[in-house]
Amino acid sequence: MSEYVEARYVKYVLRKAQFTEQEVASQLINDLFRDLSSLQTLSNAGQQTLPSIHLLAVGLSRRRSLHAHEWDAANSAAEAWCQSALK
Repeated sequence: MSEYVEARYVKYVLRKAQFTEQEVASQLINDLFRDLSSLQTLSNAGQQTLPSIHLLAVGLSRRRSLHAHEWDAANSAAEAWCQSALK
């Protein structure tokens, strides 16, 4: 799969998760993080996306109320990855 497609997929999953129930969002984000972590050839931009996805996954797993900045950070990192993949 191309890097751009991977980055767009991350954006898609984040968007779907953000507008669903917390339990479903937690599963989506945890699965996304696991899948991204298992990729052998993530670009630098992809690697930079992992920490924000991880923080979001941890917050959702702990069932605490997430602040908009945690979602914003993950979405911004995914967008930066998309832009990087287009270059």
